[in-house]
Amino acid sequence: METTTVQDSDNSYKRARMRGDLDGTFDAIVIGSGAGGLSAAALLALDGKRVLVLERHAVPGGCLQVFKRKGYEWDVGLHYVGEVHREGTLSNLFNKVTRGTLNWARMPEIYNQIVVGDTMYDYYAGSGPFKARMKAYFPKEAVAIDRYLELVNTASRGSAAFFGERALPPALAEETFAQVAPAFMPLAKRTVLEVLRELTPDETLIAVLCGHFGDYASLPEHASFAAHAMVVRHYLDGGSYPVGGAQGVATAMANTIRAAGGLVLVAADVTAVVEKNGRVAGVALADGHMVEARTVVSSIGIRKTLELLPADHEAAAPLRRASANLPLTLGAVVLNVGLNASNATLGVGPANIWIHRSEQQGADWARYAADPAHQPMPLHFISQPSAKDPSWLSRYPDRSTMDICSFTDWRLFAPFTDTSWQRRGEAYDELKARLTEEMLAQVYRFYPKARGHVEHAELATPLSFNHFLNRSCGDFMSFAPTPSRYEQRWMRAHGPVKGLFFSGQDVSMGGVSGAMIGGLLAASAVLGRDLFRELRN
Repeated sequence: METTTVQDSDNSYKRARMRGDLDGTFDAIVIGSGAGGLSAAALLALDGKRVLVLERHAVPGGCLQVFKRKGYEWDVGLHYVGEVHREGTLSNLFNKVTRGTLNWARMPEIYNQIVVGDTMYDYYAGSGPFKARMKAYFPKEAVAIDRYLELVNTASRGSAAFFGERALPPALAEETFAQVAPAFMPLAKRTVLEVLRELTPDETLIAVLCGHFGDYASLPEHASFAAHAMVVRHYLDGGSYPVGGAQGVATAMANTIRAAGGLVLVAADVTAVVEKNGRVAGVALADGHMVEARTVVSSIGIRKTLELLPADHEAAAPLRRASANLPLTLGAVVLNVGLNASNATLGVGPANIWIHRSEQQGADWARYAADPAHQPMPLHFISQPSAKDPSWLSRYPDRSTMDICSFTDWRLFAPFTDTSWQRRGEAYDELKARLTEEMLAQVYRFYPKARGHVEHAELATPLSFNHFLNRSCGDFMSFAPTPSRYEQRWMRAHGPVKGLFFSGQDVSMGGVSGAMIGGLLAASAVLGRDLFRELRN
């Protein structure tokens, strides 16, 4: 996969070591260069810390990467972001870690379109317009729609303090948790379907309100209502897209880290967190070299981080047992499509399209999961990055791109886990060809003018996520946001070793924005300060 780098300078770990750039002790080492790692590192750098970011892959950025083919480019994992168009914690965070260099393009008032069967429902930006449109679709359910938004706001209001507690030292955490949990846990302990079915018997309305459950990659019958509410609240005022693509976010954060004397290095495979006298002393890499630091922040996920500690590590054992029992998010295949015509020619706009087979989303998934080799995938998501980015037309005139994300079952790909990237065999290639055809059919269904203009189509599978993002089962959003997830007291920024901290999606929520907040939590824990409060001031 050809990718763009996030910095112009030499970011090779091997050459940095040969130059002596890794000699001495860093203030902090960050493992992984996704949104959670880069945001934590940038915040520490802005506090005057010299930070080393180590990325095992050839390109930094995680889901903020961009990859290119002749005349086209695609973002790997950022499709739209909420809340950044107005002042608030998230917009202030993005602005701080990028030092004000990032620009956002606001999506139009219809930012999501939910297709249930053959009927399309528009999501309008803004609480008032959203409610008005839903009531126009479902006039008998006005009371339920009002109550739904009330519950969304209730759950969301309790989330900031709930997650903020995860940055506190263990000695302060329990008392604080007892104070903040009552505002969050009652709705967090209930599933999306449990709550919605108490509000309305209309299964179509429920399906429409759950229409973008792919944003948290978990079925409404399994997902916590609080997780659903946080995603709804995040996008309720609409979506935005970074001008120039997601690589601009990663580039700016890497520049912030380097400006403070830090490094962002690739092809740096961390194999162990080194501990001496009961605290972190640094990390060991695959070439046998050790880099010293008394603070290590890991953004590669809690499970993967625990694998970097000795197998008999006593303090890590409870976390290993607990994390092994938590379900993972749904996997997906992503088709990156390049078209040799402009968005205007093809009649393509910026709004995302979420496509469901019927209003029985759980039953449709169960039917698919019972025979994924022969059943069509029940949920597709079409995003048009070239229509969202105002800089696209000047960079790639008369061309456009689409991403189609379709949720799938890991069992289709498990037989190929022992194969290597780009050498997985004929059966795998045949599977990819079948899925590509199925996904392109959805493109032509909603954009019939695209037929005959597809110049490039490349499919990433859950195995691609394993390879490039160091996942286990293609679970690009890690742990599923089930009610049980929010009862886990170990899922916090402080690790089982003094000086070891967790960042990213696992300590917050899934997705790029969730990972960024995870970075904020990790940096708060490292510095012993409430960076949430500082961002608001």
